[in-house]
Amino acid sequence: MKKLGIISGSGDLPFLLAESAVNHGMLPIVVQVTRDLSPKLGQIANQIHSIGIGQIRKIIKLFLDSGVDEVSIIGKIEKSILLNPLQLDTAAIRILSQLPNKGDRAIMKAAINYFERKGVKIIDQTRYLKNLLPAAGVLTKRKPTGSQWQDIKYGIELARQVAGVDIGQTVVVKNMIPIAIEAIEGTDSTIERGGALGGKGIVVAKAAAPDHDF
Repeated sequence: MKKLGIISGSGDLPFLLAESAVNHGMLPIVVQVTRDLSPKLGQIANQIHSIGIGQIRKIIKLFLDSGVDEVSIIGKIEKSILLNPLQLDTAAIRILSQLPNKGDRAIMKAAINYFERKGVKIIDQTRYLKNLLPAAGVLTKRKPTGSQWQDIKYGIELARQVAGVDIGQTVVVKNMIPIAIEAIEGTDSTIERGGALGGKGIVVAKAAAPDHDF
């Protein structure tokens, strides 16, 4: 049986990917790199290994020893680990030391290149989750008002600029005023901060960078 490696962050997406892999006749081999793990994941993946995201050599060895040659990275992973070098192995430290900056895209690209040099191919998350991708347009019953559309368009433009320089992907705006911009704290905290600062009527926009690796 073909195996699919899953480097799992928090949230339900790792479970949904594992479920889809099983439905495609594959055996999911999961490496848990965050403290939070979807309880449903244990019901469908018979191999779950807890390894820190900074232990790159150990993760690669596990996949190669398990006969895994394709891996998907999915779920929320806290970037704050970079502030604690004690959690990084020598491979991770070497990768980071060679980067011009420590933005998400720069780190991800370098990590993917390292995995693939060692014989582990990183695949697109959407290969087995295409059914989760929404079509363009309004997805809810209530449509935005005219002023909300203005904030949405401005917010998306601003979010793309922020993502383009590898800072974050999420911005909060209100009345065409930037309220909060995502950095290391992540999307949820940015929304909470924007809500506390802007109050009722804020608009949240999240966008991919021009060369974003989905």
